[in-house]
Amino acid sequence: MTVCVFIVFPVLVAAGLVFLVWSCASVSSGVWTKTVCNNLEPGKTVLTFDDGPDPSATPRILDILKENNVHAYFFVTGDRAVRYPELIRRMVLEGHTVGNHTFHHSPLFPLSGVPCMVAELQACDSAVSSALEGADVPSGVLPGARKEDHPAAKSGQKLFRPPFGVTNPDVARALVKTGHTAVGWDIRSYDTIMIKDGMSPEKAGKAVRKCVRRILRRMHPGAVVLLHDRLEYSPMLLRELMDGLRKGEWKLA
Repeated sequence: MTVCVFIVFPVLVAAGLVFLVWSCASVSSGVWTKTVCNNLEPGKTVLTFDDGPDPSATPRILDILKENNVHAYFFVTGDRAVRYPELIRRMVLEGHTVGNHTFHHSPLFPLSGVPCMVAELQACDSAVSSALEGADVPSGVLPGARKEDHPAAKSGQKLFRPPFGVTNPDVARALVKTGHTAVGWDIRSYDTIMIKDGMSPEKAGKAVRKCVRRILRRMHPGAVVLLHDRLEYSPMLLRELMDGLRKGEWKLA
């Protein structure tokens, strides 16, 4: 009996730790807070961009989206919204959705406690709202909602993407206090891992093609794709991806 206890107890502890890590680190787990990871716009492929806006890459990404008549979701950080308010205004005025990605995008955000999390979320919302002051914003637009008939606009929800996709009970409590809905992804591009700033154009081209192949292999109706608009080669990646999505005849938001 004693031997069984010594065997079973460590196994249960290990299993519990594995579950805890998975439930917090996996944005799609939905254990701590309900997170939208697919069918953000039912049946349509949705492109999402994190960590911006960037003064170099974001304008070119917006140009490509405009050329292709595609609307994307930009989960921006508040500190960058303060620095580049004109890009926030352009996103909204060109029909894109602007969501909250915290003010500082700190890796310690999930461990910072509910009051600090709430402050981060509210500061980012304020930065986006300030950027939109005085702009000719269409009726019904709010941070996290693109237009009046958008689901988030109808429900009054504000959209939030947790940094690094990490959730836990404190994050869930903070979202309840601020009224945000968590948005994840079901196709991760790994663009920040595969494509590095400062690469030669030749190496970057190979990395971009590898990244695009990864995304297209996982494509399905209603997919939510995680990208970033702060990388030197993000516009190249988007252009290649748009070509692949058109060839596959995927319906885009």
